[in-house]
Amino acid sequence: MRLVALALLLLGVAEQAKAQPVPEPAEARPLPSDAELTEFLANRSTTAAAAYEVGVRFFEAKRYEDAERAWLRAYSLGRDPTLLLGVADTRQRRGDEPGAVAMLEQYLVERSDAPDRMSIEARIATLLQSPAVLVVRSEHPGHAILLDGVPVDQKTPTEIEVDPGMHVVIVVGEGKQVGEKTVQVGYGEVKELDFTSDAKSKVAVEQSADARMHAQLAIDEEDTTIRRAVVSTGSISAAALVTGTILGFLALQQEQDYRNDPSKETADKGERLALFADLSFGLAALSAITSFTLFMTHKNKRKREREMARLRIETRGAGAAAIWQF
Repeated sequence: MRLVALALLLLGVAEQAKAQPVPEPAEARPLPSDAELTEFLANRSTTAAAAYEVGVRFFEAKRYEDAERAWLRAYSLGRDPTLLLGVADTRQRRGDEPGAVAMLEQYLVERSDAPDRMSIEARIATLLQSPAVLVVRSEHPGHAILLDGVPVDQKTPTEIEVDPGMHVVIVVGEGKQVGEKTVQVGYGEVKELDFTSDAKSKVAVEQSADARMHAQLAIDEEDTTIRRAVVSTGSISAAALVTGTILGFLALQQEQDYRNDPSKETADKGERLALFADLSFGLAALSAITSFTLFMTHKNKRKREREMARLRIETRGAGAAAIWQF
């Protein structure tokens, strides 16, 4: 009898548990549309915390470009350098290694006492070693590819990892050349090369805005350094020439005095003046040669760089030519 009562009790508890409503999981809030996100970020009442929270939601949804927009807005509102690390993450996940490096470097600049400086610098070093990727396509698959004149194992369509720099890609199919393109790629950059018949034949030489800016800054800095060196050595040459001329006149005058008073003291003084005059003239000549050499060497270097930067590629079989001139 006790066993029957216990069974009935357990059965009642089970039925009561079934009757209890099971709470449904809360539905995730829908993400803002592009228009709503733009309006939200442009609203003056939007706070840095609110923009950051929206960025987190987009990042979790793997919408990295929208997450970057939200976090950049949060950074502009709160000026928190740690947000730049989040922006670097979004760029790296989108394959924009140069953009990620730019954000990491800005983070280190704005947070000079960053406790994670060593790890960030190691991350930058790793990103700087990222190879570039060439995505090569042709109208018909299976065409052979020559990279810088050397055949590669892959056939079109394919992706080829290359070192940063300039590369020449030739696609060959059915015993004839389909096309040829020259491309400039940076670290971590992805460049698409389309060799289909409707693709325009052109020289695909591009550089990111950051790369062009850094290259121009380096050129300007070198020009300024050489210009200062030329001016400095030229000034030294002029000063030494004037000094030597004055000392030469004094030595001649001392020689005239020696004829009137042939003493040892007068002779020694004349010899010292003549020696210093010779040294001054020698320094003037050496400085002038140095200044002229620096000027001509730098001038010829810039001329060679302009000639090398003038790229001329003739598209075989197309009857057209393309020129890229810096």
